[in-house]
Amino acid sequence: VARWHHPLFGESMRLEHWTGAAEQGALAARNALDPGNATAYQAVPYFWSDWYTDKIQMVGLCAADDDIVVVGSVADHQWLALHRRGDLLVGALAVNQPGRIMKFRAKIAAGATFADALAFAGAGVR
Repeated sequence: VARWHHPLFGESMRLEHWTGAAEQGALAARNALDPGNATAYQAVPYFWSDWYTDKIQMVGLCAADDDIVVVGSVADHQWLALHRRGDLLVGALAVNQPGRIMKFRAKIAAGATFADALAFAGAGVR
């Protein structure tokens, strides 16, 4: 696991999840084999964990002081929390939404606005 400057989020970070470590290693190998076409590591962070019958997944950067909108049913263990900083979607935390969460990873990478993310989630604009 390495610390690096993430160009999308504009900050230095170190993430201790195997997904990031595998992606960093693969990119380091590609860059070493073809330095003329080397690229910076800028994948949107992702992690998951299975808790008994629930699957928890997170993409992007989620912080306690973000503006957050929850879509779905917390009582039914099937929900999605969208995180906003300014006008941008910066993270999503989901419980039992495996088919949806990776779409939000792509939206974060593309610089999606929070309004676009809410519309995509079916939550309307708030």
